[in-house]
Amino acid sequence: MSVAIDIGGTFTDIIFYEKNRGVFWSAKIPSNPNNPEIPFIDGLTRVLQLARKDISEVDVLIHGTTIVTNALLEGNLARVGLLVTQGFRDLLEIGRQQRPSLYDLTKDRMPPLIHRDCVKEIKERISSNKKIILPLDKKQAVTQIKTLKKQNLDVLAIALLFSFYNPKHEKILKKLAHKLFDKRFIFLSSQVSPEFREFERTSTTVIAAAVAPRVVNYLHTIQTKLKYQKRKQVNLRIMHSGGGTLSIYEAKKRPHTLIESGPAAGLIGAAHLAKTLNLSRVLAFDMGGTTAKAGMILNGKLQYSQEYEVGGEFHHGGRQKGSGYPVRTPMIDVVECGAGAGSIAWIDSGGHLKVGPQSAGAVPGPACYGKGGKNPTVTDAHLILGRLSADNFLGGEMPLYPKISERAIKQTICIPLDMHLEEAAAGILAIVNANMTRILRLISVARGYDPRNFTLIAYGGAGPLHATELAESMSISHVVIPLLPGLFSTIGLLYTDENIDFVKTVMISLTRISSLNKILIRLNKQAEAWFENNNVTSKKRKISVSADLRYYHQNYELSLPFPGSILSKNDIQQIQTAFHEMHTKIYGYSASGENIQVVNLRLRATKLQSKPEMPKLNFTGNLLDGNRIRTRPVWFKNKEFKCQVYERSMLPAGFTFNGPAVVQEKESTTLVEPNWNLQVDQLGNLRMSYCK
Repeated sequence: MSVAIDIGGTFTDIIFYEKNRGVFWSAKIPSNPNNPEIPFIDGLTRVLQLARKDISEVDVLIHGTTIVTNALLEGNLARVGLLVTQGFRDLLEIGRQQRPSLYDLTKDRMPPLIHRDCVKEIKERISSNKKIILPLDKKQAVTQIKTLKKQNLDVLAIALLFSFYNPKHEKILKKLAHKLFDKRFIFLSSQVSPEFREFERTSTTVIAAAVAPRVVNYLHTIQTKLKYQKRKQVNLRIMHSGGGTLSIYEAKKRPHTLIESGPAAGLIGAAHLAKTLNLSRVLAFDMGGTTAKAGMILNGKLQYSQEYEVGGEFHHGGRQKGSGYPVRTPMIDVVECGAGAGSIAWIDSGGHLKVGPQSAGAVPGPACYGKGGKNPTVTDAHLILGRLSADNFLGGEMPLYPKISERAIKQTICIPLDMHLEEAAAGILAIVNANMTRILRLISVARGYDPRNFTLIAYGGAGPLHATELAESMSISHVVIPLLPGLFSTIGLLYTDENIDFVKTVMISLTRISSLNKILIRLNKQAEAWFENNNVTSKKRKISVSADLRYYHQNYELSLPFPGSILSKNDIQQIQTAFHEMHTKIYGYSASGENIQVVNLRLRATKLQSKPEMPKLNFTGNLLDGNRIRTRPVWFKNKEFKCQVYERSMLPAGFTFNGPAVVQEKESTTLVEPNWNLQVDQLGNLRMSYCK
């Protein structure tokens, strides 16, 4: 039996899966950003009560968390000291030439996470050919470490020049620092991010160090609480941004990999669904309470990125490049914007209506929650337009108050802009849809793909409310709403495997097969050691290899999977062809006569896990008994329609109808716009097609 818990910015979602019976039990409760362990334990307790099970019967517990993202956004970070090679003290200050707004002379970059006073230089130098030019001065190093400790710093980060080639000096510094700093909170760049590019490697190491105490303490707290309840250690796995899970031990060593924990799980679930439904091209769209995320799935495979920015500003349809802190680690490619059900509508200094990125969050939440929120949100707009039921939100467990929504929208939007109530509510939704359309374009058109050839899979608590409108704006004619869309990211946790990534910077020609294979053998040995330490049987082992490639003298790379863990001449030809094709697709040209350079070799070791099977529905085509069809007025495209309202749990496989209509369920609501047809498939997915 498995439990999955995903803590988001607004709600905490919990799924209990009973494998023998193929049954899911679910719960959704408000999050507690200040004490995330509270909804974790409360949600676990509630879902076990619903399933009438005891925690001792749980085999594995998988957890997706926003604790790292929240810490970076809120600035709730540990005080970090940094040791660098002499002459590189201002590395974080200088950064890259990239700026968040190139022509805005008043725009400042975000300040470094470490103040310059907390950065100390070490007399040492290793060359680009791995040789020691200047031996490390231990006496001077001890003095610098003591100076940092006197500043009451919690964590120590160490990032020396070319340590990704030769980590000897970093390891010596770690030993010297053990007497003054907790060994759990000493982070080496050669272990955190052993790749070239000094600024990104140092930034990643500093981020890992800055969030480490909060992550370690949080994981320790839930471990302790679980052990107290179960009386023995729970098999707890933590979702990471690369699309897999880590053990508690590995998560504490690699806290920076937890940044996009929840969204990654949703995309894992979407990829599994795409394979099940034989959908070759999919755009996955997740809209929660605070943000909206989009990802691409091709032939059932997720797309990956090696670099991400955290803590940056949201700008139109995505994060502003250059506005955040770089993190260099394999991540599922996700584009996001500050558009969620709790996004606040407001008027800027020019008198224009804006929505987000500010969110009402879990506390106080949208105005209609009746918990003290005064600002109108996307949820309030949906309620005013009849798209949400005031008495059936969360299955009736949480009433909504339309009068409060009406008052908030009138006072904040209608009166200042001289608009009617429904007009203002529709304007809020139009703006938030425009923001989300941009991220769908960024993940598809900006990457050279025509969205008209894709199917949109929409999930999250608010995703199905916006799915058909967004699909129309992108000229997408097919939409899928999965089972339990409001809990889909949590279900995605159940489809994850346990894995870990190894990387080595090599900087050699792709044609040097012997040299590449020697390095791959070493990476394979690291993977084998990880398998042995985690008692992974041979049947559950999987190794996949990729590389960051570029033409010689280029400054940016493209990541490409390799055919196997050892290369042959035929493999090289296959890789060369694939690289030229990818370069043409991304940049519009290729140089087939140019040599290709391998910058980084990457190896992922995976421990395969069993996956749940979704139960099939009865194929009757008629409404099940007890599904009373109600009607209510709902606004679409500035017109009021008398819409039928269906309870999703009562819709059988094969049932079909045309919009406009509303499909309600406990954790989400699906809108079927005019000119759309909905059909329930055998697995219970809502399949919608544009039929104009």
